[in-house]
Amino acid sequence: MTVNEKIANLEAAIVKSPPICSGTCQISPDDNVLAYGMQDDGSARRLFGRNQEDVLDETYRKAGQMSAKDFKIGFNLKKSGILDGVYTHLLEGFGETGKRIDAELYKLNVYGKGSFFKAHKDTPRGENMFGSLVIVFPSTHVGGALFLRHDGKEEEFNSAHILSSFDTPTVAYIAFYGDVEHEVAVVESGHRVTLTYNLYFANARPALKWSPSSRTSSDIHSSLSALLNDATFLSEGGILGFGLRYAYPVNERTSLSRMKSLLKGADALLVRASGQLGLETELKAVYSKEGGEIMLDTVLLGSIGHDRVEGSIIEKLRQDFDGDILQHERDEYSYHHDSEITDVTWVTPMSSLVDLEATYIAYGNEPSMGYIYGDLALMVYIPAAADRN
Repeated sequence: MTVNEKIANLEAAIVKSPPICSGTCQISPDDNVLAYGMQDDGSARRLFGRNQEDVLDETYRKAGQMSAKDFKIGFNLKKSGILDGVYTHLLEGFGETGKRIDAELYKLNVYGKGSFFKAHKDTPRGENMFGSLVIVFPSTHVGGALFLRHDGKEEEFNSAHILSSFDTPTVAYIAFYGDVEHEVAVVESGHRVTLTYNLYFANARPALKWSPSSRTSSDIHSSLSALLNDATFLSEGGILGFGLRYAYPVNERTSLSRMKSLLKGADALLVRASGQLGLETELKAVYSKEGGEIMLDTVLLGSIGHDRVEGSIIEKLRQDFDGDILQHERDEYSYHHDSEITDVTWVTPMSSLVDLEATYIAYGNEPSMGYIYGDLALMVYIPAAADRN
């Protein structure tokens, strides 16, 4: 294969990494109990699961949702084994001693006839939150399918249809990354009863052991290895650039070195595979402005200074933050016409998933507000062919 074909293979391996996993889990009658509030005798009111039957308390049929502190459940997520399945699919390739998952019970949701939830994305609650887990209980219902969308693809999770085929108490579950758009279709009859958990990285440092059981991780590893074994590929060394596949929360205090350890899906697998092949990786903030592009080790948000910028903001950022200019159209306003241009070979394009916007005071006849926009990208540093192992 040609170098371009090998790069295309690497891109294909990254793009196919799944952001969603689902399945079913058999439960006991005690697991099938949901209770809320307190009755006069001090006992909890039963919302779901009465006398071994799956019955919804009609006095609370329009509950909508409850936060975790307002109800009790018999269901034990840790003992169910569901998190093992989520780990295998969403944190693939990290081995037994790598990243771990913490699941925080968030809400109970009850969807009655005519209920729905419009398309939305979950709000991250902390930088180490990476996704959500939804448990659907076996209450009789029709409709209420969950539709999930990411990267132009849509997947349907029809819990009503899935659970109708089981004779024993069974829950359906689906886990997905936080930037997956999802919506609940209209419930036609019955009640769709769900638990929502927030999913967090419990340990942000990846394991040193590579797991060959992951198809996607193996494909990324082998595709990158094939490029390194080709002496015509960046024979003098260079940089591979990867636009991220997923969104991540950022603020003015965000550390890109720490955020690299919190990457998920194919983004994390690429870091993992690169490390196994002895390659250095860095997460960068890449900003663009009118024909210029620069990558920084610092996230810039809001105002980036009170001094007026005379000339190119790209040149200004290079001076103030020691950035690497990726491209720049030279004109009479450029300060340093001899600034070195850093060449990056892009494998996956910038995605615009992380919105980095900074402002500055632009110089002109009168001071005005200038804007520069950026996104995050992962850079993989490739040594010269003679230095590769």
